[in-house]
Amino acid sequence: MNSVDFLLTNKDITYEIRTEIKRLGRPIPNLIISKTDVGKSRNYSRNFNTCSSVYERFKWLCGCPERNKLFCFICLVMGGNQSAWTQGCVGKGRHKATAYRENIRRHNENVDKNRHILNQIINCIKFCETNPGL
Repeated sequence: MNSVDFLLTNKDITYEIRTEIKRLGRPIPNLIISKTDVGKSRNYSRNFNTCSSVYERFKWLCGCPERNKLFCFICLVMGGNQSAWTQGCVGKGRHKATAYRENIRRHNENVDKNRHILNQIINCIKFCETNPGL
């Protein structure tokens, strides 16, 4: 049984087993995934062939030959959303992109807070300057 299939079929996996699966590394089988869509005038067939360059480019990607699907290895090992990548697990937003957006949001919040504090200090200095007798 493939480690991906094992993680998908077993709900209560101990931390030690998850650590061992992570140590063994993500499975990167060569998969040929195909999908046929029915159009108004004809059928459309799309094929996706995983090769070493795909796995090299996306370090979080792993495959399951039993299910012929791609998964996020991080999500599987951490016990998070265990949906197939082809069904939208990480297709809607990659981990790095999500973390990057979150860092930008926190940075902007911090800048806004600092601007507010600095504005209050400047207003106090202006007030003291225009009212020297107080």
